[in-house]
Amino acid sequence: MKRSGWGGWAVLLVVAMLRSTGAAGDGRQLALVIGNGAYAKGALATAVHDATDVAARLRGLGFTAELLLNADERTMEQGIDTFTRALAGQGKVGLFYFAGHGIEYQGRNYLIPIGAKIGGEVDLRDEAVDAGRVLDGMAESGNGLNMVVLDACRNRPYRSAFRSASRGLARLTPAKGTLVLYAAQPGAVASDGGVFTKHLLAALVVPGLEAQQVFKHVAQGVDSETGGAQTPWVEGVVLRQFSFMPTYAAPAPAPLAVAPAPAAVAPIPAVGVLQERQEQR
Repeated sequence: MKRSGWGGWAVLLVVAMLRSTGAAGDGRQLALVIGNGAYAKGALATAVHDATDVAARLRGLGFTAELLLNADERTMEQGIDTFTRALAGQGKVGLFYFAGHGIEYQGRNYLIPIGAKIGGEVDLRDEAVDAGRVLDGMAESGNGLNMVVLDACRNRPYRSAFRSASRGLARLTPAKGTLVLYAAQPGAVASDGGVFTKHLLAALVVPGLEAQQVFKHVAQGVDSETGGAQTPWVEGVVLRQFSFMPTYAAPAPAPLAVAPAPAAVAPIPAVGVLQERQEQR
């Protein structure tokens, strides 16, 4: 049966307004979003735009989201340290998103800041930010639920300067309570066309999806749109339930107004009875 679209959109709009006005900025759901695109070598066309959209979407879903655009190494490291320290405490939810260049070296993934001077593999430790810094900080916070989204599985601009011929990022080993979503499967590369983030933005507002389901939804959408050329990958296990857009039960309909029963009216005596009463008088 075909449903009218207006009613569904109205419900989603109301839910989004309630979440954004009631939960935003409460410090229980925190996000750090970084978008680096203005690289001197290998500039990325959509990274800044994607990060800006993700931060806005998360804020609308009740997250306190810090947005860093075209950040250098010092800015990234300070942002990560501040973010992970703020996660300390039971019941908090953390989400880290990075769009930009990433390089895998000896099993570790490095996120490339703007202005990094990388002439070879040895420079990564000093010029780039180890993604493990994010995971370790989240694990130490003890908050119980964290998510890392790495849209950094692109062709690296420094490939000719590296002995290693690996592509994409390496698999991480997140602590219990942490989910990692890569824009492409380990060792593969992702496009710079915004396909991954488009599906992430859409999945975040599907009512009722748990965090694991959101990531799976993204993977299915990207894989389908690219014909299998790009398949996002998920690592990690979480035990706590969390939905970006919970399903709210519709309020019970108000009871129908029932008119009060009319007062009892004595029956009108028949004509013969009236005559008899008059004669008796």
